Amino acid sequence: MREFIVYGVINFNRIDTTPGGSSAFAPPAGFDGDYRAFLIRKMSTDNGVRQHVATVARMYRAGATPPVYLGPYAEIAAGLMQRVWAKMHASSEADKARRQALPDAL
Repeated sequence: MREFIVYGVINFNRIDTTPGGSSAFAPPAGFDGDYRAFLIRKMSTDNGVRQHVATVARMYRAGATPPVYLGPYAEIAAGLMQRVWAKMHASSEADKARRQALPDAL
């Protein structure tokens, strides 16, 4: 049987990176490895984490209030989210430009 992970209520305004925490950004208890690699791996293998990351990254759009990061990996997580938002925004702008370049007949 496939394991289902339930995250419960999520406060996107506070991102806790403390090992052993219940946040999608929290590594397992006792973690002392490469946090950046850990989070990137989680984003690529866990749909819940990927959705959580996308939601948090969107909080960097103009006029929005970015979340507060807590825990030992707060600075790394914040930097990653800013880069994720930049990539999401660039991709969105490129898609918009492609659509505008299409002939009206399509």
